Amino acid sequence: MGQYSKKGLYSAYDKNHKEREALDYYSTPTEEVTNILETLNIEGLSDATILEPCCGGGHMIEGILKYGATKIVGTDIKDRGYNNPNLTLTYGLDYLADDYPYSNSDYVIMNPPFKLIEPFVIRSLEIATKGVLMLGRLQFLEGQGRYNNILKDNPPSDVYVYIDRVVCYKNGDLSIKPSGIQAYAWYYWDLTKSEKETKLHWIWSKNH
Repeated sequence: MGQYSKKGLYSAYDKNHKEREALDYYSTPTEEVTNILETLNIEGLSDATILEPCCGGGHMIEGILKYGATKIVGTDIKDRGYNNPNLTLTYGLDYLADDYPYSNSDYVIMNPPFKLIEPFVIRSLEIATKGVLMLGRLQFLEGQGRYNNILKDNPPSDVYVYIDRVVCYKNGDLSIKPSGIQAYAWYYWDLTKSEKETKLHWIWSKNH
């Protein structure tokens, strides 16, 4: 895989992109997380350890909990007020920094900032022992850099493309519904398999 210096890239990104929503925070609809987990039906996931490295307001974590998994660690570079006394939640952590403390987990499940999607995927493939599940724009599949650094040698096992539009809420504000102009897909790397091939699927959102 491509090499990145993980010395605070996430923190530097925040400083250099103030014109966008801070840290590219667009929350994942909770029901879509549960929907994809039910679709994938990953054996043993309910008892596995799961890391959500950009947990924001907890929308993705809540979807994982609704599926039935409870061994979840959530971190984010910024505290957005999400709290759950039954989980390990730590804020102020840069996922791309060398001193990030949670360096091993069965699964990583995330919706990372798109501008940092490449180093986030690379880091997640280093941390996870069984699988990585990511919501991201469909355009993640294009580009020479992403192909050379990730997709050529570590393609996702499964890609679930949304047939309709899924809305990710800016700043986690569910009261303001965006236009849903982005095309999204779920990307799943099954690290328990040795095969390096990708299966393409289509999926409806829960609210279609």
